Amino acid sequence: MFARWANPRCAPRKPLTMRRFYSPPENFQDDRVRLNPEETRHLARVLRLGVGDRVEVCDGRGRNVEARVAELDSKGAQLQIVRELAFRGESSLHLVLGIGLAKGEVLDEVVRQATEMGVQRIIPFVSERSERESPERARRRQERWRRLSRETIKSCQRSVLPEITAVQEFAEVLQGPEEIRFMFWEEERGGGLQSFLSGPRPGAVRLLIGPEGGFAAWEIEQAQEAGFRVASLGPRRLRVETAAVAALTLMQHAWGDLA
Repeated sequence: MFARWANPRCAPRKPLTMRRFYSPPENFQDDRVRLNPEETRHLARVLRLGVGDRVEVCDGRGRNVEARVAELDSKGAQLQIVRELAFRGESSLHLVLGIGLAKGEVLDEVVRQATEMGVQRIIPFVSERSERESPERARRRQERWRRLSRETIKSCQRSVLPEITAVQEFAEVLQGPEEIRFMFWEEERGGGLQSFLSGPRPGAVRLLIGPEGGFAAWEIEQAQEAGFRVASLGPRRLRVETAAVAALTLMQHAWGDLA
């Protein structure tokens, strides 16, 4: 299938910037790493790279390597590891994002943007006004979100894949060890976040963003009882994906790697 790139003398010219690929830790063996068929098709058919070309490969657990394409076939490319590369792209602030289930592709965009913003854990949850779905559909969506996150870490130069959990109930997402926990509510009229963000830098923060219909009043009360601080993202109503990236940006600017 990839015979036209099998000869090093026919390989296309190496790009100035190495292309980045993902391969799970179990595909690393001694001085070799294997790409799955999907990544191999992207390497050979889309990017037109071939034997002898050098690329970067990350395992989503913190390992980044430079590798040379050694073999190409439809079952997967075999690459020889040339050298280890530096760990990079991770924030010192541990960010956990709870996001209410929303319709359509809204959460696809949230997953992409949250991955880019350095979130370590994403927890989709069910609340009073969120979308309901069957366990099978929830499983399929979780796998899709994990795939989107894998694609995103390649482009945004992260070293570690965020954890994307199974869908949780609202009461479950209120539980967590983070020192600071925020719930963002469009009805909050107590002012902005300045007073909250001026305190000592925490090691970990949990954020909750509601679904398209927002949170119910009883959910706000329950979150406050669990130790959440209720805050506003301003006087305008924001889309779910906009609210998520705005909240993450504020946290990273105040306490993370955007300061």
